[in-house]
Amino acid sequence: MSARPNPLLRAGGVVLLIVLLPVGYYLHLKRLVGERAEVQGVDWNPSHTCSITTYSSALGEDSVRARFIRLFSAPAFFRVYDAQGRLLKSSEWHLFEHEVDDEAPRWLNDAHVIYPTASGYEAWSLPECTR
Repeated sequence: MSARPNPLLRAGGVVLLIVLLPVGYYLHLKRLVGERAEVQGVDWNPSHTCSITTYSSALGEDSVRARFIRLFSAPAFFRVYDAQGRLLKSSEWHLFEHEVDDEAPRWLNDAHVIYPTASGYEAWSLPECTR
């Protein structure tokens, strides 16, 4: 008498294929985009204590990987660094926030920066950027 496979185990395998593999692939691609991103512009705050850098994906426009990334996030993202080059903020891992790279981010003052998204603007308050 042979043992029948448990239907729950079979369903777990299906869930693994349908959910976990695409999530793992997305996380891998996001890491790859971050590593290979191209700098589009750098803007310093008025006192030059912090900068915001605009990056765009180097995956190509119409590749399967680029289209998969665009399902959940934008191919462009922003990072704020202090004058020593330490990363303070990043929009890189924001899901469903589609940053746009056709408009530059702007510093409102030393501690506040806004950056464009498809649905308006997002802002960061960065007290560590004030002197």
